[in-house]
Amino acid sequence: MKLYNVIKQLIFEASSDEITNAIKNRNLVTIYYNGKDNGGKGLRVIEPFCYGTSKRGNKVIRAWEREGASHTAQIGDQPLPGWRLFRVDRIGNFSVDPRDKFDVIRPNYNPDDKGMVGLKVCTKFELENNG
Repeated sequence: MKLYNVIKQLIFEASSDEITNAIKNRNLVTIYYNGKDNGGKGLRVIEPFCYGTSKRGNKVIRAWEREGASHTAQIGDQPLPGWRLFRVDRIGNFSVDPRDKFDVIRPNYNPDDKGMVGLKVCTKFELENNG
């Protein structure tokens, strides 16, 4: 039974509630992402901004990746930090530190994410009056 619990923690898909709470609370999250491409597997530190369903029917998180393993960064297509779309079924660990938060709107943030057909939740920021 102990081995089962250890394996269960390692092979872990984040629940909808955990993802939603991290987005609403603007928590910084560390994930282990099992990307398909070389350089795409490993730990990543992300700011989760939106959660929903992709056009292909997968649960996904739109996040600002601060640092970590990234195939597109490794080949020079999309340097870090930057926007990434993560399939939830490829996240092997979802670790939230409730004390570690983000509070900056990242460049080109779009709460009407066109990469998702079913948007469940997005981070809310109050718009500042600059004039």
